[in-house]
Amino acid sequence: MKVAALTRERLLRGWEEGLGRGRVARAVALAAAAGGHSFAEACDLPLGARDALLVGLRDACVRGDVQALADCPACGEELDVAVPLSDLDRRGEAVPGEVAVGGRRVGFRALTSRDVLAAEAAGPTRAAARRCLVGRCVLAVDGEAVEGEAVDALDDEVLDAVAAALPAVDPGADIRLDLTCALCGHGWAAPFDVAAHLWADVDACARGLLGEVHALARAYGWREEEVLALSAARRRFYLEAVGA
Repeated sequence: MKVAALTRERLLRGWEEGLGRGRVARAVALAAAAGGHSFAEACDLPLGARDALLVGLRDACVRGDVQALADCPACGEELDVAVPLSDLDRRGEAVPGEVAVGGRRVGFRALTSRDVLAAEAAGPTRAAARRCLVGRCVLAVDGEAVEGEAVDALDDEVLDAVAAALPAVDPGADIRLDLTCALCGHGWAAPFDVAAHLWADVDACARGLLGEVHALARAYGWREEEVLALSAARRRFYLEAVGA
């Protein structure tokens, strides 16, 4: 997925749409801004495609490594990790998959944000959320479409097999970083949540941009759209001129 030619106005709309929302809906709002999609369209993107848009958006806003923390599972040491953005850019088109379970052929698709949001609302238990999440991905059993009550009737053996196979059909949705503890030398593959980590950087970028709008609007009486239309170099010049 490519980031559309990103305007500052669209970045701010995506940021504003994400404010006050949960982690998944925030990610959808930013992906919609990055890809030029509606919120509903971005909800239906495979998670890997959504996260590729978020990585591209972050690159357009903030250059350099992503800063993260990780706890060593062996000794508990907290590590400061600098993650190159290239390590997160796992592009690749999601494809349907099929697994064999107890003599049955089970077809399924990659997860989307809409699936995750539905699972969050499915009930108070992790088991209910997992059944909802994985069940929504099942397309067919032995060539027969599965929906409605048929999804509810899927047994745990089917759901477990589909859950185990999901990373293979959308590798970009399951990013893991190879880390080594500087204290004890333990190495492990740590999962990395693109949506959770990149929101903070985009949030800081948007707030900084609005701060520039505020300073120049006060100094010159310009409207927001006039300030945003200026290049970054021109905004810096005017900000320095007014001592902001």
